[in-house]
Amino acid sequence: MALTRSEAVGLGVAAVGHAALFVLLAGYFLPAPNPDKLVSTPIAVSFAEDVGLESQAPVVSHEEVAAKLSPVEAPPEPETAPPEPQPDPQPVAKPQPTPPKPVPAPDAKPAPKQPPAKPAPAAAPAKQPPKRDVRASGALDGIVAGLASQPTKGKATTPPAATAGPAVRSALVAEIQRQVKPHWAPPTGADTDKLRTTVTVALNRDGSLASEPRVTQTGVTDSNRTQAALARERAVRAVRLAAPFKLPAQFYDAWKTIAPVLYEDL
Repeated sequence: MALTRSEAVGLGVAAVGHAALFVLLAGYFLPAPNPDKLVSTPIAVSFAEDVGLESQAPVVSHEEVAAKLSPVEAPPEPETAPPEPQPDPQPVAKPQPTPPKPVPAPDAKPAPKQPPAKPAPAAAPAKQPPKRDVRASGALDGIVAGLASQPTKGKATTPPAATAGPAVRSALVAEIQRQVKPHWAPPTGADTDKLRTTVTVALNRDGSLASEPRVTQTGVTDSNRTQAALARERAVRAVRLAAPFKLPAQFYDAWKTIAPVLYEDL
Protein backbone atom coordinates (compact mmCIF):
# COMPACT_ATOMS: atom_id res chain seq x y z
CA MET A 1 0.00 0.00 0.00
CA ALA A 2 1.63 3.35 -1.07
CA LEU A 3 1.87 6.31 1.38
CA THR A 4 0.64 9.72 0.41
CA ARG A 5 2.91 12.70 0.46
CA SER A 6 1.43 14.15 3.58
CA GLU A 7 1.79 10.79 5.41
CA ALA A 8 5.43 10.45 4.37
CA VAL A 9 6.21 14.02 5.58
CA GLY A 10 4.53 13.32 8.94
CA LEU A 11 6.42 10.05 9.41
CA GLY A 12 9.79 11.78 8.73
CA VAL A 13 9.02 14.61 11.20
CA ALA A 14 8.16 12.03 13.89
CA ALA A 15 11.42 10.15 13.34
CA VAL A 16 13.49 13.34 13.62
CA GLY A 17 11.64 14.35 16.80
CA HIS A 18 12.31 10.98 18.45
CA ALA A 19 16.02 11.18 17.59
CA ALA A 20 16.33 14.69 19.04
CA LEU A 21 14.54 13.60 22.21
CA PHE A 22 16.86 10.63 22.64
CA VAL A 23 19.98 12.87 22.32
CA LEU A 24 18.62 15.33 24.90
CA LEU A 25 17.79 12.62 27.38
CA ALA A 26 21.18 10.93 27.00
CA GLY A 27 23.05 14.18 27.64
CA TYR A 28 20.91 15.02 30.67
CA PHE A 29 21.25 11.74 32.58
CA LEU A 30 24.90 10.73 31.74
CA PRO A 31 27.53 12.72 33.80
CA ALA A 32 30.50 14.32 32.08
CA PRO A 33 33.77 12.28 32.37
CA ASN A 34 36.50 13.45 34.85
CA PRO A 35 39.71 14.22 32.90
CA ASP A 36 41.93 13.40 35.94
CA LYS A 37 40.63 9.89 36.12
CA LEU A 38 41.29 9.23 32.52
CA VAL A 39 45.15 9.31 33.12
CA SER A 40 46.53 5.76 33.61
CA THR A 41 48.80 4.97 36.66
CA PRO A 42 52.24 3.44 35.75
CA ILE A 43 53.24 -0.02 37.25
CA ALA A 44 56.87 -0.62 38.44
CA VAL A 45 58.35 -3.91 37.14
CA SER A 46 61.80 -5.32 38.21
CA PHE A 47 63.66 -8.27 36.67
CA ALA A 48 65.80 -10.65 38.84
CA GLU A 49 68.96 -11.92 37.20
CA ASP A 50 70.18 -14.51 39.83
CA VAL A 51 67.81 -17.34 40.83
CA GLY A 52 68.53 -19.58 43.87
CA LEU A 53 68.97 -23.22 42.87
CA GLU A 54 68.65 -24.67 46.40
CA SER A 55 65.81 -24.40 48.89
CA GLN A 56 66.48 -22.00 51.77
CA ALA A 57 63.87 -23.64 54.06
CA PRO A 58 65.17 -24.70 57.54
CA VAL A 59 66.17 -28.38 58.03
CA VAL A 60 63.57 -30.31 60.02
CA SER A 61 65.08 -31.84 63.19
CA HIS A 62 64.18 -35.48 64.03
CA GLU A 63 65.54 -35.44 67.57
CA GLU A 64 63.18 -36.18 70.44
CA VAL A 65 62.13 -33.24 72.51
CA ALA A 66 62.63 -35.16 75.74
CA ALA A 67 66.35 -35.68 75.00
CA LYS A 68 66.89 -31.94 74.57
CA LEU A 69 64.95 -30.97 77.66
CA SER A 70 66.50 -33.65 79.90
CA PRO A 71 69.97 -34.78 78.80
CA VAL A 72 70.45 -36.87 81.99
CA GLU A 73 68.11 -39.85 82.36
CA ALA A 74 66.10 -39.89 85.56
CA PRO A 75 66.45 -42.96 87.82
CA PRO A 76 63.51 -45.42 87.53
CA GLU A 77 60.92 -45.16 90.23
CA PRO A 78 60.99 -48.10 92.71
CA GLU A 79 58.05 -50.46 92.43
CA THR A 80 55.89 -50.36 95.52
CA ALA A 81 53.89 -53.42 96.60
CA PRO A 82 50.14 -52.95 97.08
CA PRO A 83 49.11 -52.48 100.70
CA GLU A 84 48.05 -55.69 102.44
CA PRO A 85 44.34 -55.87 103.34
CA GLN A 86 43.71 -55.27 106.98
CA PRO A 87 41.55 -57.94 108.73
CA ASP A 88 38.16 -56.84 109.97
CA PRO A 89 38.16 -56.03 113.64
CA GLN A 90 36.58 -58.78 115.72
CA PRO A 91 33.72 -57.76 117.99
CA VAL A 92 34.71 -57.65 121.59
CA ALA A 93 32.64 -60.09 123.64
CA LYS A 94 30.88 -58.57 126.56
CA PRO A 95 31.72 -60.18 129.89
CA GLN A 96 28.91 -62.35 131.21
CA PRO A 97 27.84 -61.78 134.79
CA THR A 98 28.89 -64.54 137.16
CA PRO A 99 25.84 -66.60 138.23
CA PRO A 100 25.23 -66.67 141.99
CA LYS A 101 26.31 -69.80 143.76
CA PRO A 102 23.42 -72.15 144.66
CA VAL A 103 22.56 -72.36 148.31
CA PRO A 104 23.09 -75.96 149.55
CA ALA A 105 19.76 -77.58 150.47
CA PRO A 106 19.43 -79.14 153.89
CA ASP A 107 20.08 -82.84 154.07
CA ALA A 108 16.84 -84.71 153.37
CA LYS A 109 16.20 -88.10 154.81
CA PRO A 110 16.01 -90.83 152.17
CA ALA A 111 12.53 -92.36 151.66
CA PRO A 112 12.17 -95.96 152.72
CA LYS A 113 12.47 -98.42 149.86
CA GLN A 114 9.31 -100.28 148.94
CA PRO A 115 9.41 -103.89 147.78
CA PRO A 116 8.90 -104.30 144.01
CA ALA A 117 5.38 -105.30 142.94
CA LYS A 118 4.97 -108.80 141.64
CA PRO A 119 3.91 -108.98 137.97
CA ALA A 120 0.44 -110.39 137.34
CA PRO A 121 0.38 -113.74 135.59
CA ALA A 122 -0.20 -113.38 131.87
CA ALA A 123 -3.51 -114.75 130.59
CA ALA A 124 -3.27 -117.56 128.14
CA PRO A 125 -4.28 -116.43 124.60
CA ALA A 126 -7.61 -117.79 123.47
CA LYS A 127 -7.43 -120.21 120.61
CA GLN A 128 -8.94 -118.84 117.44
CA PRO A 129 -10.68 -121.21 115.04
CA PRO A 130 -8.88 -121.63 111.73
CA LYS A 131 -10.08 -119.22 109.07
CA ARG A 132 -11.41 -120.53 105.82
CA ASP A 133 -10.48 -119.10 102.47
CA VAL A 134 -13.74 -117.60 101.12
CA ARG A 135 -13.79 -116.38 97.52
CA ALA A 136 -16.85 -114.80 95.90
CA SER A 137 -17.91 -115.85 92.42
CA GLY A 138 -20.88 -115.36 90.13
CA ALA A 139 -22.26 -118.82 91.03
CA LEU A 140 -22.54 -118.07 94.80
CA ASP A 141 -19.66 -120.48 95.54
CA GLY A 142 -18.26 -119.78 98.98
CA ILE A 143 -20.82 -117.13 100.07
CA VAL A 144 -22.24 -119.30 102.84
CA ALA A 145 -18.84 -120.65 103.92
CA GLY A 146 -17.48 -119.14 107.12
CA LEU A 147 -20.74 -117.68 108.45
CA ALA A 148 -20.57 -119.80 111.64
CA SER A 149 -17.51 -121.50 113.15
CA GLN A 150 -19.50 -123.89 115.39
CA PRO A 151 -22.64 -125.91 114.71
CA THR A 152 -25.84 -124.50 116.23
CA LYS A 153 -27.75 -126.43 118.91
CA GLY A 154 -31.21 -125.21 117.85
CA LYS A 155 -33.90 -127.57 116.56
CA ALA A 156 -35.34 -125.17 113.95
CA THR A 157 -35.27 -126.45 110.40
CA THR A 158 -35.31 -122.96 108.84
CA PRO A 159 -31.78 -121.49 108.66
CA PRO A 160 -31.32 -118.13 110.39
CA ALA A 161 -31.43 -115.01 108.26
CA ALA A 162 -28.06 -113.42 107.48
CA THR A 163 -27.25 -109.85 106.53
CA ALA A 164 -26.27 -109.57 102.86
CA GLY A 165 -23.47 -107.12 102.15
CA PRO A 166 -22.67 -105.51 98.78
CA ALA A 167 -20.58 -108.49 97.67
CA VAL A 168 -23.36 -110.97 98.52
CA ARG A 169 -26.02 -108.89 96.73
CA SER A 170 -23.82 -108.61 93.63
CA ALA A 171 -23.33 -112.38 93.64
CA LEU A 172 -27.09 -112.99 94.03
CA VAL A 173 -27.87 -110.77 91.02
CA ALA A 174 -25.29 -112.59 88.91
CA GLU A 175 -26.71 -116.00 89.97
CA ILE A 176 -30.29 -114.99 89.09
CA GLN A 177 -29.16 -113.74 85.66
CA ARG A 178 -27.25 -117.00 85.12
CA GLN A 179 -30.33 -119.14 85.86
CA VAL A 180 -32.58 -117.05 83.57
CA LYS A 181 -30.16 -116.85 80.61
CA PRO A 182 -30.72 -120.41 79.21
CA HIS A 183 -34.47 -119.67 78.81
CA TRP A 184 -34.07 -116.19 77.25
CA ALA A 185 -34.40 -115.81 73.44
CA PRO A 186 -34.01 -112.12 72.48
CA PRO A 187 -35.76 -110.87 69.33
CA THR A 188 -33.76 -109.69 66.33
CA GLY A 189 -34.23 -106.62 64.20
CA ALA A 190 -33.38 -102.92 64.00
CA ASP A 191 -32.36 -101.28 67.30
CA THR A 192 -33.07 -104.44 69.32
CA ASP A 193 -29.71 -103.97 71.06
CA LYS A 194 -31.12 -100.84 72.72
CA LEU A 195 -33.97 -102.70 74.47
CA ARG A 196 -33.66 -103.36 78.23
CA THR A 197 -36.51 -105.50 79.63
CA THR A 198 -36.82 -105.86 83.43
CA VAL A 199 -39.08 -108.53 85.02
CA THR A 200 -39.97 -107.94 88.70
CA VAL A 201 -41.44 -110.92 90.64
CA ALA A 202 -41.77 -112.05 94.28
CA LEU A 203 -40.41 -115.48 95.27
CA ASN A 204 -41.27 -117.95 98.01
CA ARG A 205 -38.61 -119.46 100.27
CA ASP A 206 -38.39 -122.50 98.01
CA GLY A 207 -37.65 -120.27 94.98
CA SER A 208 -41.04 -120.56 93.33
CA LEU A 209 -43.01 -117.57 92.03
CA ALA A 210 -45.15 -115.86 94.67
CA SER A 211 -46.69 -113.19 92.38
CA GLU A 212 -47.34 -112.39 88.76
CA PRO A 213 -44.35 -110.91 86.93
CA ARG A 214 -44.38 -107.17 86.18
CA VAL A 215 -42.49 -105.95 83.11
CA THR A 216 -40.82 -102.56 82.50
CA GLN A 217 -38.86 -101.64 79.40
CA THR A 218 -36.43 -98.92 78.22
CA GLY A 219 -34.80 -98.13 74.85
CA VAL A 220 -38.01 -98.37 72.80
CA THR A 221 -37.83 -96.55 69.43
CA ASP A 222 -39.99 -96.39 66.33
CA SER A 223 -37.71 -98.95 64.68
CA ASN A 224 -37.93 -101.59 67.45
CA ARG A 225 -41.46 -101.00 68.75
CA THR A 226 -42.70 -104.30 67.26
CA GLN A 227 -39.73 -106.23 68.71
CA ALA A 228 -40.29 -104.55 72.10
CA ALA A 229 -43.64 -106.31 72.61
CA LEU A 230 -42.06 -109.64 71.62
CA ALA A 231 -39.19 -109.03 74.07
CA ARG A 232 -41.65 -108.50 76.96
CA GLU A 233 -43.42 -111.78 76.23
CA ARG A 234 -40.16 -113.76 75.99
CA ALA A 235 -38.78 -112.17 79.20
CA VAL A 236 -41.83 -113.28 81.26
CA ARG A 237 -41.59 -116.77 79.77
CA ALA A 238 -37.86 -117.01 80.64
CA VAL A 239 -38.51 -116.12 84.31
CA ARG A 240 -41.36 -118.64 84.58
CA LEU A 241 -39.18 -121.41 83.07
CA ALA A 242 -36.27 -120.60 85.41
CA ALA A 243 -38.44 -121.03 88.54
CA PRO A 244 -38.00 -122.40 91.10
CA PHE A 245 -34.74 -120.50 91.63
CA LYS A 246 -32.00 -122.22 93.63
CA LEU A 247 -30.68 -119.54 96.04
CA PRO A 248 -29.24 -119.69 99.63
CA ALA A 249 -32.10 -119.72 102.16
CA GLN A 250 -30.25 -117.63 104.81
CA PHE A 251 -30.28 -114.67 102.38
CA TYR A 252 -33.99 -114.93 101.64
CA ASP A 253 -34.59 -111.30 102.69
CA ALA A 254 -32.17 -110.22 99.93
CA TRP A 255 -33.73 -112.27 97.09
CA LYS A 256 -37.40 -112.60 98.03
CA THR A 257 -38.07 -109.99 95.29
CA ILE A 258 -35.96 -110.27 92.14
CA ALA A 259 -35.79 -108.08 89.02
CA PRO A 260 -33.52 -109.60 86.37
CA VAL A 261 -32.71 -107.37 83.38
CA LEU A 262 -32.85 -109.10 79.99
CA TYR A 263 -31.23 -107.72 76.84
CA GLU A 264 -29.73 -108.92 73.57
CA ASP A 265 -26.18 -109.70 74.76
CA LEU A 266 -27.19 -111.44 78.02
